[in-house]
Amino acid sequence: MRLLITIAVLLLGSISVHAEFPTKQYGMGFETVTVFEYKKILREANEEIPVFPPRTETAVIVRLVESESRASMAGLKENDLIRIINGSYLQSPKAADEKLKMITNQDLLDLGVIRRVDGAWNQVSIVLKPITDKEALKLSLSKVSSIDGSFKPYVKVRHRNTPFTNFAPNNIQLYYTERSSRPDALHMKIAQLIPGQSQPGRFVITVETDKYTFEPEGIQPNRPGLFFPGSLRSPQWEPVKIEILLIQSDDGLKKIKEEFKLAEETYDREFKGFKFDKDRKDKAYQQRNQQRLALITSMERINAKIISSEKNHQRLLQHKERLSNRLNLPGSNHIKLTEQARAAIKAQFLGLTSGQKELVKRVFTMGFLPSSLKEEELLQLEETGLADQEIKNRHAKQGWNWIDVPLNPQRLAMIKKIISAKTVTVYHENAPEQKFEVTPEQKAQMQTVLAVFEAEGGKVGE
Repeated sequence: MRLLITIAVLLLGSISVHAEFPTKQYGMGFETVTVFEYKKILREANEEIPVFPPRTETAVIVRLVESESRASMAGLKENDLIRIINGSYLQSPKAADEKLKMITNQDLLDLGVIRRVDGAWNQVSIVLKPITDKEALKLSLSKVSSIDGSFKPYVKVRHRNTPFTNFAPNNIQLYYTERSSRPDALHMKIAQLIPGQSQPGRFVITVETDKYTFEPEGIQPNRPGLFFPGSLRSPQWEPVKIEILLIQSDDGLKKIKEEFKLAEETYDREFKGFKFDKDRKDKAYQQRNQQRLALITSMERINAKIISSEKNHQRLLQHKERLSNRLNLPGSNHIKLTEQARAAIKAQFLGLTSGQKELVKRVFTMGFLPSSLKEEELLQLEETGLADQEIKNRHAKQGWNWIDVPLNPQRLAMIKKIISAKTVTVYHENAPEQKFEVTPEQKAQMQTVLAVFEAEGGKVGE
């Protein structure tokens, strides 16, 4: 049993291998590596090689499953061992790739999988049912909720293989927005890093014999709401800052109270009939009493956190009340939040990961983006949609130039030319030597977004 548990741990990715595994990616939404290649990489890295279950020498290991893909919806999981495809055992290490690359979205895919569950190897059948071409296109897109400058919620729809951030090298992509209050809108993004370049200039797109120019977005003054150009410390930001801190405070307070409730329930369950007797000296009783005292101490600690959090929450509520009076807010153009705006901000915040919530709290409490924030933290913060302008300021200072423009009929015609053209180049006119070519993958991604947008009834504005 100990050996089997060790095998499971190894397959769950605890081995510190620095080399990358040669994975194969499939349109159904997962990546694999053959058991043969997996062992080879471990051997070359002088790492321990796990003993796999019988009849898996020709199997493949699932290394990645994309969220909301055919594979994830069918129940396929990372570290599954695939050894049967559509009823046939894999006869060679290459057999899986030969079979899987022939599968289309219109084909049924039945996988015979071995999975480690509760200390035992289980045989599991994973069935990916056929889907239509339209459904397949929609599954290749990713949806992210956000809030616009007027504090209204919307959904941004992009190809799942394109960068989320504006600030990715040689980034060109299409995305569209879904809003309940207005028609869907199709947008184009371009971004390029030009260190030391602070002079204004345009992006130039060359499509065969045609040229198109776009003014970089940069930092736009006097944008309202979440895109306010000033620092998070500015008076105009204060109502938004306090609202977000209140939401986080309320969220944290609920979690602490739930923690206390669980501890209290544990005490009632474990020590309800316990009677303290100072004269008892037997070891079992003493250990039992120590456990009881430790739980009481824990409950006291949690209760102290509740008291401190409630005091902080009351201070924030008082601050919010003061801000409701215009006379208490210096400066002009300050933000007045409606109940709908508060609801949108709250919904956005509560949908974040715990790590993103901590980042938001850190940034909004400090009132600025600390220089210690790492690039991956900036990306996490950008995904929240709650510090857009601060992030743009940071990247503009680094030399990033970008555009993010809605498409009209003329620009849509340009996009269609880009998709069909053999060669398309993009550069910033102040750095023509940094010209980059739009890749076939980028064109295919743009085509997919455009196809879904139009199939959903989307139309570009004038």
